[in-house]
Amino acid sequence: MGDERQALAVTLGLMLLVGGVLLLRETAGVWAAFGVGVGLVLAGYAALAVAREIAVRRWARRLRRG
Repeated sequence: MGDERQALAVTLGLMLLVGGVLLLRETAGVWAAFGVGVGLVLAGYAALAVAREIAVRRWARRLRRG
C-alpha cells in the first residue's frame, strides 16, 4: 500500500511540475521556466538529503541516550 501511495505522490508531483513549467514558459519565457524547473528539482533533492541527515542525527542521539 505504501509503495502505491509513494508512486502516486511522485506522479502527481511530476504532473504539477510539468504543468507549472509549461504555464510559466507561456507567461515568462523559456529561460525563466527552465530556471524555475531546475531549481524546483534541485530543491527537492536537497530537501531529501536534509531530511535524511536529520533522521540520522536523531537516531544517533537516541542511540547515545539509550
